[in-house]
Amino acid sequence: MITAVVWQVFTRFVLQDPSSFTDELSRYLLIWIGILGGAYTYVIKRHLALELLASRLTERGQRGLSIFINLIIFAFSAIAFIYGGYELVHSTLIHGQTSPGIAIGSHHLLIGYVYLVVPISGLLICYFGLADIASAWFELAHKSGHVSVEGQL
Repeated sequence: MITAVVWQVFTRFVLQDPSSFTDELSRYLLIWIGILGGAYTYVIKRHLALELLASRLTERGQRGLSIFINLIIFAFSAIAFIYGGYELVHSTLIHGQTSPGIAIGSHHLLIGYVYLVVPISGLLICYFGLADIASAWFELAHKSGHVSVEGQL
């Protein structure tokens, strides 16, 4: 993205002939960085969170709340990001919607490939959400003595 922006500035101000594709390319790369960055932030647990309720609960209550919240996030990601993103990508690819500024030869970039980041991010969020749910569930079961670890109860 930095290369595209530097090239845009160079061609616009030095060559006095702005490049036709770098503006759109940097915009599409920013979309990918932003949406993948949101998924990454969820994975490393640095997302925005209100901890008013969680801080007042016991450890067991916090684990239960974590499972509940991750189930809601999983459902939203599955519906909005994966299903909705798939429909968006599929629709734009079927209709052949293209980018006016980015072309290789006579072939323009299909916008569906730009939107592909939405279901990819949804898959990442769902995968790591399930991992968090399983981890919290295991810790709840382990602390209550219902799961055997290495043959012990």
